[in-house]
Amino acid sequence: MTGTVARATARMLERRRVTRTGVTRISVLVAVAAAVWFGRTDLVGALAGSALLGLVLCCDAVRDRMRANRRDALTLWTVSVAAQLREYVVYVGLAFGAAVGGSAGAWGWAAGALIALALRDSLLVARSAPPAPAGAKPLVLPAQRRPEGVRVPAPRAGAAEPAQAREDSGTGRAAEPPSALPLPVLARRVLLFGQPTRFLVIAVAATVGDARLVFLSLIVGCAVAITGELVDPSSRGVRR
Repeated sequence: MTGTVARATARMLERRRVTRTGVTRISVLVAVAAAVWFGRTDLVGALAGSALLGLVLCCDAVRDRMRANRRDALTLWTVSVAAQLREYVVYVGLAFGAAVGGSAGAWGWAAGALIALALRDSLLVARSAPPAPAGAKPLVLPAQRRPEGVRVPAPRAGAAEPAQAREDSGTGRAAEPPSALPLPVLARRVLLFGQPTRFLVIAVAATVGDARLVFLSLIVGCAVAITGELVDPSSRGVRR
């Protein structure tokens, strides 16, 4: 049902010549409005800010279903920068409201959440880097080259095979460690602590607590994502 509504909205916006970049700008403005409401530090502000965060995610769903305007490099860069900017704006709104309300150390908690988020993003970007092409030749330094005319002796019959070769025989690949066993995709998405999950945490924590609970929850969530990526790095393809 949600996909149908997002698809219909995307078609309506395309008929009005709204591009993906335009939808991204709208989501940033909605995030600014959410930050303003979160600055009130009361239940009404938390509920209104949470609803606007949900609208931000709806904008993302609509943008992903737009057919016009190819996903060129500039559009992808704009979307990536805007996604980070709108989240930072929400953090500033939460910290500002908490500081005005007399919460000590609100800006420090916000800085801690930003540092944890930066560590989480840097690790996942490094892990998601594409591997070297299969046909690429390894770099051989001059000192590693064999003199011409020198032949490498073939292994003698009955010689012991290397341990890695024995593992590969019969299976076609080395035995995978238990930590590489796949997890359900949904659980993997939650453990990665992407922006939709972070927005959900912000909405719940702001409703039941204050800004300090929000930032503490974000720090813990980023720490869990970093730990999960180090323990189970087989989550490529589900990051968002």
